[in-house]
Amino acid sequence: MAGIGGIYVFWALYFLAAVVCQILTGDFPSAFFAFPVNAAFMLLWMAVLWVLFREKRGSWTVDRLLLSRHTTYIVATAAFAAFLIQGFSSRTCTGTWWFVAAIFALLTNLFLVLLRGMSFHRPYRLRFFLNHAGLFLALSGGFFGSPDNAELMTVANIHVPVRNATDKDGHAAALDHDFLLSGFYMDSYMDGTARNFEADVVVDGRETVRLKVNHPHSLSWQDDLYLYGFTPDNAGKTGTDSCILQVVRHPWKYVELAGILMLLGGAFMLFVQGPAVKSSGNADNSREGGVS
Repeated sequence: MAGIGGIYVFWALYFLAAVVCQILTGDFPSAFFAFPVNAAFMLLWMAVLWVLFREKRGSWTVDRLLLSRHTTYIVATAAFAAFLIQGFSSRTCTGTWWFVAAIFALLTNLFLVLLRGMSFHRPYRLRFFLNHAGLFLALSGGFFGSPDNAELMTVANIHVPVRNATDKDGHAAALDHDFLLSGFYMDSYMDGTARNFEADVVVDGRETVRLKVNHPHSLSWQDDLYLYGFTPDNAGKTGTDSCILQVVRHPWKYVELAGILMLLGGAFMLFVQGPAVKSSGNADNSREGGVS
């Protein structure tokens, strides 16, 4: 069980357990892990992995089960398959147990690879850090931050400010701001189909913002306001008394942005410096390498 076969058996049982949980309980209870539970769990999980790497380095559990090339191939393949299934699926799969299990396993392996790579001197150490830490932040920001994300829809009109909305599941939700439509402008094709439309929206009775499709207005560090559309009963008119607004809440976007910028920095250094040449005298580097 302690050999290569044991690695495949462990991960087979791990993913089988995720499938069984999906069958028995339905989707993963992501709402329970909303802030601050997700942030606390992420920090605790990283601390446990750091202690495990520091205290149990050289053991079969760390070096083979969690850090071997076989494990990297397994979890990377599982994550790629999860992304592929989501891409071709008509429903959202990111809340399923098997999807969560695949991404969590990939992040665990990636974080330990980062710790190992930074534990010894290697060519282009900064580039290694930017690539691996950037990928870790980009993935973990979306993974751990997903319970805090929200998409709220509301209809603003020219009569009364609106402060209520519905989420993507149709449940009622309260907004942190109120919106009042003060102007709507639309260009149409010859057949009356909307070609382009804009709206002037008064936010909290103070600020008037011009909204365009795919050009959001920042309400706060975590909320963006989008012009989503206009009510069907007013379709074809050059003016309207209501429009559909979308408030997108994504508080972990800056973690993801930091990861993406680090990845771009690492990619630029790779382009300028070229690939690293591994030294045969470096046992750690030659045994289990990462992306330099």
